[in-house]
Amino acid sequence: MPLGARNNNNEKVYLIDQVSVKRLSFLAIFISILPVALIYVGKLSRLIEWYFIFLMYTMVIFFFAYLFFHNFEKKLLQEMKALVKKEGIISGELLLVNTEEKLKNILSLEFERCLTQKSASTVMFFDIDSLGEINNKYGYNTGDQIIIEIILSTKRYIASSQVLKGNGTMLARVKGDTFALVMPNISENTAYDETKKLKEVIETLNLGIIESITCRFVVMSFDQWISEDKFVNLAYEKLSLAKDYGKGVIL
Repeated sequence: MPLGARNNNNEKVYLIDQVSVKRLSFLAIFISILPVALIYVGKLSRLIEWYFIFLMYTMVIFFFAYLFFHNFEKKLLQEMKALVKKEGIISGELLLVNTEEKLKNILSLEFERCLTQKSASTVMFFDIDSLGEINNKYGYNTGDQIIIEIILSTKRYIASSQVLKGNGTMLARVKGDTFALVMPNISENTAYDETKKLKEVIETLNLGIIESITCRFVVMSFDQWISEDKFVNLAYEKLSLAKDYGKGVIL
């Protein structure tokens, strides 16, 4: 469910409750004015006592209606601010992560560099296991938060890794919950070791749900591939194949 759709739902609820409170206020005013009109037109002085009763009753209704509306508006404003803040974090983090198009551009340059310098580089592809099931069970807010936490955890891991930090390692969000880590001048064996460490980091995340978060990983070297499109397509195929081996697998 798009984040914008959730905003629209909140706005609809807000407008509906606004209309309800306005109708209640108009009804209260009408109830207080009607006895006055009857007294004036029909000279019904005996209704004065009833008028004051109606007036007091109307004021009480109006007072509580005002309190309800004020508290509801305050609570809704807080929720909307929290949602906007969260969506800003989500949008900001996703904008800071490279896209599939940027990944392919970098792969193209890295292929040429490796070919020219006779060096080896590796890419780690990974995606989140059963994110669709988590979204269905806990809602899309939880799924969004999981994606953000994995992005942040991966960035922290890169910054703390003695192997990856400072060597130009790049994180990209390829599609949905699929990511790629380009590791220049990193051998395939070293990349496997780094993958195991990142796997442990992700699986120890505490995200407030019963299920532990796992990812499927595919490690691929540049040695035999010169086309970035074929390289990425092969990664998709291997990630799909990894499902048959269960959760948290490394191929």
